[in-house]
Amino acid sequence: MNANTLGVNMTTDTSSKTKKSKTMLQLKAPTQERSRQTVSTILEACERIMVREGFYGVTTDKIAKEAGVSIGSLYQFFGNKESVVSALIHELIRRDSVYFQERITTIHQIPEDQRIHFLIQLGLEIYSTQKDLRQKIQGIYQYLVDQAEFRKIISVYTDSFAAHIQPKNNREARMMAKLTVSAFIGLMEQVVLENPNFMQDQKLVDEIKRMFLDYLCK
Repeated sequence: MNANTLGVNMTTDTSSKTKKSKTMLQLKAPTQERSRQTVSTILEACERIMVREGFYGVTTDKIAKEAGVSIGSLYQFFGNKESVVSALIHELIRRDSVYFQERITTIHQIPEDQRIHFLIQLGLEIYSTQKDLRQKIQGIYQYLVDQAEFRKIISVYTDSFAAHIQPKNNREARMMAKLTVSAFIGLMEQVVLENPNFMQDQKLVDEIKRMFLDYLCK
């Protein structure tokens, strides 16, 4: 786990009629290798509990016990269970971004008319990793991520699509890319929630590809 991804904004919604308030969770940034390892161990423990029991089964006591650290050690770095889960989600987002950036470097080796196919396949591959964790965070992650940071990452994905769309009939590549990324994320969140092993359903995978290819390439 990457200990540099821990500072987050958490948005809580107390009722549908009240305004959302943002609370900055103050965390002690690990500076020494031992501290960084402790944080990594805590996040890995949190992930195991999330996969087994879901968000509402997570407690700081359980995390500390699973990680083999004292509750005091956990509270050196995290203010509550939400801050641990938030850090875990940010780490997942960071890993996705790193994987995307590494794979996208090969896109120029692919024929131009196959690059959109490549990008869609790449998105499917990302959502097929850590699938059990992804299933458990649906419905909560939007309250536990730094929205400004998340928008930056979405912008990177959008830029990549826009660079390889060949629009017809005066359509705008950037607009098409933005709609595609937003729709893809929304769809995949639902797909993962219902079936984290979706990549084993070839008919479903083919339909997802067809939907986006028809929009982008026709």
